[in-house]
Parts: sequence; structure tokens; C-alpha cells
Amino acid sequence: MSLDIDPTGVFTLTASPEGATDPTAKSTGGEHLGFDLEAYRHARQQRMIAAAVDAEPELLDASTLLTVPPVRTETPFTAPVLPPGSQLAQADRLLRQHWGCGLDALGAVLATASDWPTSEHGTATVTIEDLVAESAAWSGLPADHLRSAVDRLRLHPGNAASTTQHAYTEVERRTRPLTHPLITDGEHLLVLPWLAHAARESYAASLDDGRLPHPELPGPVDKAFTRHRQQLDQRLESDVREAARAAGLPHRFRLLEKTAAQLGVPGLTGEIDLLVAGPDTGRLWVIEAKNPTRAVAVHALQQHIKKFTTCYRDKLLDKAATVAQYAAHAAAACGVEAERPWRVMPLMVTRTIEPAAFLADPRIPYTTADHLTTVLTHPTDPEPGWIPALAATP
Repeated sequence: MSLDIDPTGVFTLTASPEGATDPTAKSTGGEHLGFDLEAYRHARQQRMIAAAVDAEPELLDASTLLTVPPVRTETPFTAPVLPPGSQLAQADRLLRQHWGCGLDALGAVLATASDWPTSEHGTATVTIEDLVAESAAWSGLPADHLRSAVDRLRLHPGNAASTTQHAYTEVERRTRPLTHPLITDGEHLLVLPWLAHAARESYAASLDDGRLPHPELPGPVDKAFTRHRQQLDQRLESDVREAARAAGLPHRFRLLEKTAAQLGVPGLTGEIDLLVAGPDTGRLWVIEAKNPTRAVAVHALQQHIKKFTTCYRDKLLDKAATVAQYAAHAAAACGVEAERPWRVMPLMVTRTIEPAAFLADPRIPYTTADHLTTVLTHPTDPEPGWIPALAATP
């Protein structure tokens, strides 16, 4: 084995067929992306805090906190509400058809395991029937659905040892404890509530992203989730367009290359999702709306950032450079005929906080659709990178 550590901090582990290495060989090195993980985590935390602040608080009677011993209060089960006719509802129906359980049963089992009483070691050994019975008593769902959900969440020798060859870095496609948190222990299950809770969070985050983090999804279910993601893409485009309307600024939605050339802006390398003119500020926004699948594992995150920067960010910069050459015609395409100098502002808009915004050299500003109106109307030009929450312009 040979371990090469580049001055950038990137390491490469290789295996020599003969077990020997050449100490004089030059390291191939690697590209250091300069990703600021702490800033990324902080931005996500601030977003969650802001959402909690906006939520309606529950008032507590402070006098009861010290006068009575703490008692665990059972939270009523709430089945997921899936929009009728949506692709997410279709995926749920197909799950029931192919797996014998839906999203509600998966969630009920994970929630029950997350709250299971444990020994001082933080673990518990239970039977499948005990877990099914407890989940059924709480949720009111059919026992056969919950039994099927338990089976899909079990990690056992049959699915833990994959026969498919893959790179050691490809962890997100494997059967692993985060997707199968119920560990088979002979005829019983080893329940680790913290692991079940982490799995529940992972499933929830993936569903918000339009997918299910399970490597054995049936084909029809996987296709339904793909169509669901397409619906999320369309919703993002709609939200971005509505944000421009709310800002009260002249704009052009989905400016195609052919149309742009006819309007005096030739040479675009692709369509512009949203072109916004700010007559008062002199800003001409070239906006790209993207909804990429989020990555979790380190290697997947690295690949995601590289793809995002080369496929999306750099192409947006090319479009902005073309618009800058024909700024007056681009502004006219938005309905602004006044002669004035324009500052062309590339802007990336995503559904969730994009990791590429936290590189050492992000090159362009990033925001989310729910903050776009504030960014467009704010008097200050945004700096490259993630745009923190701004106060709305009065």
C-alpha cells in the first residue's frame, strides 16, 4: 500500500501489485476545494433557528416545572399528508404495492425505536413482534404493514454483505446502519434509539430532497421519486419567478438562446432561468435556479461540489459575461429601455443551502428562493458566497 499526501492536504491511497512503491515517483496530488465546513454548518443552523423563531411558540406554565416530577408525555402519531395526485403519493402507493408498507409505517417504526427504553448501555434487545406491537399500539397502523417496515429497516448478514463491487468511498449507495438501523441479533433485534433517531432524520431529509435513502428501491418506486423531484424543480422555478414579481422589478423568465439572439443578445451558452433589471440600482441579475440532490458522505460531497462548480456555476459565469456585452439589449428584454450603465450580477438560487457557496473562492453569490426577493431589493450588492439573511428593505 502507498499513501501519498499532497501539500494541499489531499491524500491518495493506492495498492501496488507487487507491494512495492517508488519513493522518487511524483505525487499526482489533487485539487483542494477549500470547503469551509464550519461556515456551511453554521448557515444551516441559522436557517433552522430562523424557522423555529417564525413558528408559533407553545406557552408553558413555569410553576408546573418544579412542582411535579417530570413525566414522559406521549406524542400522538401523525401520518404524513401527501398531496392527492402528486408523484410523492404515487411513490407511497407503489411502496405499499411492492414492499407491503408505506412511508407512514416506516416513520412509525423508526419513531417507536427512537423512543425505546434501554439499559444503562443505551441499547435494548427486542423481538420483531414486540416492536411491531408497540408501533401498532401507538400509530394504529396495520400490523402487517409495520412488520414489512421492520423487515425493510433490518440490517442482517443477507444485506450487509453486498456482492456488488464499488469504490470504498461510495458509502451512500450501500446498505448501512443509517438506512437499516435495526440490527439483527439472532432471533432478536438490537435497538439503539440514537441510531434509529439518526436514521429517522436521514429519511426525513432525503424525502425533503425528493428521494428515499434505501439502496433496494423497486424500479417503479424509484421512477416515481424521480418524477417527484421534477415537480420540486418546477416548484423552484415558480418560486423564483414569484420572487421577482414580489420585488416589483422588470424581469424575463426563461430566456432561451434563440429568443435572446433575436432580442440582441447573441452567443448564450444556454437559457437564462431569470433575468431581472433593477432600474434604480443599475443591477442586471442573471439568475440560475438549481435543485441538485444533496450529498452527505465526504466523497459524495466532494463530487457534488466539483460537478456543481463546473456544470452550473461556470456556465452561469459564461452567461453573465455574454449579457455584459449586450447589457442594454438584455435590459430591454426585461422591458427597461432607459439608457444607463448596468452592473451584471450572476446569482445562483437553490432550494436548500448549497455547499459550493462555502468554497474559498465561490466566485458568485448564492441564496435560496425564499430569500430572493430581499436580495433583489436590497441596496447593497452581495459578495460572492453564501448571502446571509438580510433585513428586508422598508
